[in-house]
Amino acid sequence: MAKRNRVQNKQARPIKTWFHRKKKVQQGTYIARDEYAIKAQKAGYRARSVYKLLEMQERFELIKPEYSVIDIWCAPGSFLQAIRNIVREKTIIGVDLKECKPFSYPNVSTLQCSIFEYEKLSKMVIDIIWDDQFDLITSDIAPNTTGRFDVDQYASVELNIEICKFSEWFLKQWGNMILKVFKGEDFNDLAQEIKKRFENMTTFKPMACRDSSHEEYIICWNKK
Repeated sequence: MAKRNRVQNKQARPIKTWFHRKKKVQQGTYIARDEYAIKAQKAGYRARSVYKLLEMQERFELIKPEYSVIDIWCAPGSFLQAIRNIVREKTIIGVDLKECKPFSYPNVSTLQCSIFEYEKLSKMVIDIIWDDQFDLITSDIAPNTTGRFDVDQYASVELNIEICKFSEWFLKQWGNMILKVFKGEDFNDLAQEIKKRFENMTTFKPMACRDSSHEEYIICWNKK
């Protein structure tokens, strides 16, 4: 894949939020029990990653009470928990290759399936909701890492390009999408795929991301 220039489209306005970093972490350092992990456990969330979604919600208000939502790579389910707190009655579906422990909420379902098997997944979704299109797609997808950043970021871009194709089937016109990507030399390939399908895009790195992480989130606005 040819190398292209990075695409930068970051919001300039300050974030009015309680999210913050208390200390810097050296590159390559991993802290299993940081402030967000402890906070998530106390709040009953299944993973610390929920605070990334909550920060994006506080800033961009992507999730609306009237939205139906599908969450890609949902296990262990912390995004679904946060979404359920906003979307009380509309359908919420989580999809993952791994089994995700089900929830007791009647409007939250979890499916164990590859997102790349579009026809199979569509049939499973229709069993839950007659219209297999959603107002919002969320994703915290990440490849199985190798420790080589060039390989891992390429795999991350390829996964997200597939989710862009997935949005053609499952996202309503003018719907929005959240993606997570390891940002590197191949990022522009993903940006081009997004621009084919969406009116606009914004990159954002929540404070809940670890300092050593290369991950960023892409807010994709208004499906064409």
